Amino acid sequence: MEMMTQRTLETGQYVRSALGHFVGGDVAIVEPQSEFIFLALVDVLGHGPQAHHTAIEIEAFIRAWENKHDLLGLLAELHQQHIHGRGAVIGLCTIQPDSGEIRYVGIGNATCRMVGENSRHLLTREGVVGQSMRTPSLEVATLVPGDLLLLHSDGVSSRFELDDCPQLRIDSMPTSAKRIVMQFGRAHDDASCIAVRYA
Repeated sequence: MEMMTQRTLETGQYVRSALGHFVGGDVAIVEPQSEFIFLALVDVLGHGPQAHHTAIEIEAFIRAWENKHDLLGLLAELHQQHIHGRGAVIGLCTIQPDSGEIRYVGIGNATCRMVGENSRHLLTREGVVGQSMRTPSLEVATLVPGDLLLLHSDGVSSRFELDDCPQLRIDSMPTSAKRIVMQFGRAHDDASCIAVRYA
């Protein structure tokens, strides 16, 4: 009789405002759904209270969106709702624990990367949600046990490798998300990270 292995997703998130600000325009959302985990990273243009106000509006809209599996529909609606507004970089992702399947769509200079056996960056289209953006595309990939998925704003350097931070192999995901922001984040920009381990 074949034994079924139960896969789990360990998640963590950390958001830090730019130097000199108590609030900022970055938002990290992790929401368990019935069959998958939903992730959203929002980086509103600018810093401080004005960016924070827009970020709160976008966060509320995302959390109220019922069909979290419809990433393209959510992104299109966010673009329409905030047309001619301050604008934001947004990455949306779902991960299925049973299969490790990732579905990702992103606009702007956010980074979504797999780290592990098949390390790669997932495609994020150019543009700014609410202003001007290229037609978004849905990218599908698969995690294998032990892989990490990192979703972070451009306040975090995208050039670091796992060897630059070997603690990521053993740290909890909340600790890892904070470590990435603190070690690779730019002080004068809002910085945020969502970290996921497929175990």
